[in-house]
Amino acid sequence: MAIVRDRALILRRYPFSESSLVVHACTRDRGRVHLLAKGAYRPTSRYCGVLDLLDSLEIEWAESPHRELSNLRAGSILLRRRAIPDDLGRWLAANQVLELADLASRPAHPDRPLFELLESSLDDLQAGSSRPEAVVVAFELAYLDVLGLSPALVECAACGGPAPPVPTASSPAAPGPRVAFSAGAGGRLCRACADEARASGRRVGTLPLETLEDALGLRGGASAAAALPAERLARVREFADRFLDYHLETRPRTRARVPA
Repeated sequence: MAIVRDRALILRRYPFSESSLVVHACTRDRGRVHLLAKGAYRPTSRYCGVLDLLDSLEIEWAESPHRELSNLRAGSILLRRRAIPDDLGRWLAANQVLELADLASRPAHPDRPLFELLESSLDDLQAGSSRPEAVVVAFELAYLDVLGLSPALVECAACGGPAPPVPTASSPAAPGPRVAFSAGAGGRLCRACADEARASGRRVGTLPLETLEDALGLRGGASAAAALPAERLARVREFADRFLDYHLETRPRTRARVPA
């Protein structure tokens, strides 16, 4: 068995027998790993207070290709994020980004961009300089990019050409010009490609141009939302959530508990 050491974030934890713990971790260089921490619940365990959610850890384990669970050998805390559990909004937002990372990470498939995105989002929540919902939206938009699913926000997703607003009545809740958009077609569409998508059976609707412009700005991180009014941030969040649900083919369980 190979002895491996890596930086890690805990995604899930499960009790195992009377005193042990099964840990699912997202690591920087080894992808997702499933570990057995023997005796983790014993008062004298070397893992006591180490294997918590939210903290950046350095862990060491014995890796075997023939075992589903590898034995954890050592663990230490590199960064403790104490402020997140003290604030309900930040705690719920952290659980949402952890669940999304859990859905995307795979064993034996290193994904450093996903790890770094998760860690930086937890850092933002720990700092508290951005609204929790802004951190979640910025994470979702970057997460789509990491997965190769980022929506077209400026040009037509189908032909790559200009995608100007389409004639439509403005909604009182979101006034202003609107553009054709289809999650199944990859995002914003020009009029000709929207007609073609409808003819092929894809669902095509419209979104406020302002919402796509705000989403484009949020790709720069949660700090870009500082001057964004709450109602506009909420529209970007709804757009990102629906696009993500379509492509993941599931709705994260934690989302309903994150306050708007």
